[in-house]
Amino acid sequence: MFAPAGRLRLRLPLALGTVLALWPAAAYAQDTFEIQVYDSETAGPWQAGLETHLVWIASGTTVASTGGESPTDHQFHLTLEPHLGIGTWAEVGMYLQTAVVPDQGFQYAGVKLRGKVGLPERIAGHLGLAVNVEISAIPRRFEATVWGSEVRPILDGRWGLFYASFNPILVVDFTGADAGIPQFEPAAKVAFDVIRSLALGAEYYGAFGKVTSWLPLSESTNRLFAVLDFTSDYFDLNCGVGYDFTGPEQWLVKMILGFHGKGSP
Repeated sequence: MFAPAGRLRLRLPLALGTVLALWPAAAYAQDTFEIQVYDSETAGPWQAGLETHLVWIASGTTVASTGGESPTDHQFHLTLEPHLGIGTWAEVGMYLQTAVVPDQGFQYAGVKLRGKVGLPERIAGHLGLAVNVEISAIPRRFEATVWGSEVRPILDGRWGLFYASFNPILVVDFTGADAGIPQFEPAAKVAFDVIRSLALGAEYYGAFGKVTSWLPLSESTNRLFAVLDFTSDYFDLNCGVGYDFTGPEQWLVKMILGFHGKGSP
């Protein structure tokens, strides 16, 4: 049976309002496959490496988004990131993303290609500058817009035992309602060496929507992680627990294990 015209006129605005209310949470959210604040260093000439990113979303969304993305609650993400140094100032790499989704099992979750260039030496021995550029193709069940890109400027510095990095990221979707409009997703990190090769710190990840019209605070993403870093000549480890104060995923646990080989002298 068809609904009476008056009831239909009432339902349409309510349905549209519901879609608009839910859409920002699906469209503007920090990446949950690679939760990392970049430093300005690049791999040495022909030095190959591999980073393994593990993320568990302990508390996430429980219903599919209006864009077709799967619920994120209790998803487990595994991403492999091989990279190769080119010269003394550049490297190329890629991300191979997979996920274990409750009631759906193991799934392919997309691929990203990236290139990073940076100053070969730190300014005044302290400040580093670099930029990382990515293009991505992600299945719609994990990213509603599918095709996208990222430009990540990197400014970091080290002063004795203290380290800090700031990544004012711009994300540009290639498809969807906001295609071509940069979205601001900053990330930052501070850390302090407690002993040789071991540091404690905090990482922040935000997503504020289009640069032309920022989201209200309640609809943005603001994640804060407590992290531990261990470094050595051949591998490094970053692990942490994070809480999202305003975004769709509240509790997240991450670990990044990186292996770095020797390149040419």
